[in-house]
Amino acid sequence: MKAEYYFLSENDEICYNKAHFLDLMEYEGWTEIEVYKAVPEKYNGIFWCKHDTFCGDSSSEYCGKQCKTYAPRNGKSGRCKYYSNILYGKGEQLILTL
Repeated sequence: MKAEYYFLSENDEICYNKAHFLDLMEYEGWTEIEVYKAVPEKYNGIFWCKHDTFCGDSSSEYCGKQCKTYAPRNGKSGRCKYYSNILYGKGEQLILTL
């Protein structure tokens, strides 16, 4: 089962998993929260670094030798394990409950 992600508001740029919002509700004493479902979208030429929470141009040299957190997926060389060409857009608004 794939993880589902949500945005807190229309203006948010970073989405979080459901557990994040359940923890937030518990901490704040809320029983429900309005969120926007995050819809995965695949892009060519743009990447997302999961470690640095950074969106960049695939042609840039950010990912690789210049990056201090670079960690190849196969343990030797190649694409970093934090690299993703999946970004998330906002979908329908819904209510999460405890």
